[in-house]
Amino acid sequence: MSEHTGAIQIDVLHARAVLDLTMRLAEVIFASGAGAEDAVAAMQAVTRAYGLKGIDADITHTLITLTFENPATHDTISRSRNVKFRNLDFTRLSETSQLIAELIETPMDVAVARKRLATIVSSKPLVPVLVRRLGWSLVGAGAALLIGGGVTVVVAAFIATFFVDLITSALAHRKVPVFYQTVVGGAIGPVVAAIVHLIDPAANPSLVVVATIIMLLAGVTVFGAVHDILSGFYITGTARLVEAVLITGGLVTGVAGASAMLARLGLHLRIDLDLAPSLSDLPILLLGAIVIAVGFSLAVQMPWRALWVVCVLGALAEFFYQAGITATLGQVWASAGSAFLIGLIATVAAPLVRTPPFVVVVSALVPLVPGLLLFSSLMQVADGNVDGLMGMLAAAAVAAALAAGAILAQYLVQYVWGPARNLQRRFVGPIMALPLRLTRAARTTVKRT
Repeated sequence: MSEHTGAIQIDVLHARAVLDLTMRLAEVIFASGAGAEDAVAAMQAVTRAYGLKGIDADITHTLITLTFENPATHDTISRSRNVKFRNLDFTRLSETSQLIAELIETPMDVAVARKRLATIVSSKPLVPVLVRRLGWSLVGAGAALLIGGGVTVVVAAFIATFFVDLITSALAHRKVPVFYQTVVGGAIGPVVAAIVHLIDPAANPSLVVVATIIMLLAGVTVFGAVHDILSGFYITGTARLVEAVLITGGLVTGVAGASAMLARLGLHLRIDLDLAPSLSDLPILLLGAIVIAVGFSLAVQMPWRALWVVCVLGALAEFFYQAGITATLGQVWASAGSAFLIGLIATVAAPLVRTPPFVVVVSALVPLVPGLLLFSSLMQVADGNVDGLMGMLAAAAVAAALAAGAILAQYLVQYVWGPARNLQRRFVGPIMALPLRLTRAARTTVKRT
């Protein structure tokens, strides 16, 4: 009897160790930018690889839960973590995803796996804080190029965006609510625009305003929110959408307030948001998309091995989008078509650079995120113009089209080709934050989970 009890005790200790490891793995990838579906898929795959089958895993907004029912005693062991802060760190996401793939294929000793994960988490950042801040500055400069800014506007956007990130990061470090962070960030745009207008009256100050705040608009948040909603995580996706609206509302408040104060000082800024680059500007548009891709990659610590892929796909995304606009498909269908094609290409390109498809797709589609449309619509609403409501719906449609197009491409390729097929049967959408290996060996590996 004592031997039997001891055997059960060993199984319980093993189960607890596996649950702790699995929960930590899910927390790292979820906090680094992965969607709820990917984190849940990782938890189920890892636990099943270690022999635990009575698993219930779920994510509700920021709460990760994992429960195991012991088949011998019917006792349950539960783990939960509250991920309050999420920072895009694609190097940490990629390395942790690689570790998860190794554990699914050949489960190693739990203690060894924990040490591997601890090494990943405690590793030095890929680039220093200053370089990441310069990356966000490049995003602002690239945005200025995309919306037709000249040299003065591009330089002003680069400098202003640097200070936007510097100030908002300092506020975040002091635990200031994100709404007030974005209010301050949004106020910097008009101030810099006024300075540029005094230096170069020929420059369009509206371009400076928009370019300096596009980096703060919740583009990636909207993409992730739509991804979660389309994948069946409605509460998580809806909460992230509310966060996106809150951030954008803070930007509008900051811009409107700063513009009103400047007007009292005699500096009247005309915020002109009717910006429509033509196909004749394609070289500049492609350059702007590449600059944004490079800047975003630095800001989110993209693995160096994937940088060239993101630059190529970022330019292709802008090219496909402009081709769709030229073909009079409209913003929604042009965005969906571009995202679908990028999703197909990313499925082949991501394994070449040992990076999850999610990392490549999101980074490549950043230039197409409807930040300008969403911001201009909210500005119209703030001025009492009801047309802004239609613009907000259009922005939501574009964001949904980007996510839906990329997800559809991933789903079709993964379903037809074979990787993660068994995992997909438990979920609505494809697995995007775990590495894909388009080989027969990978297909066999996943079946074991």
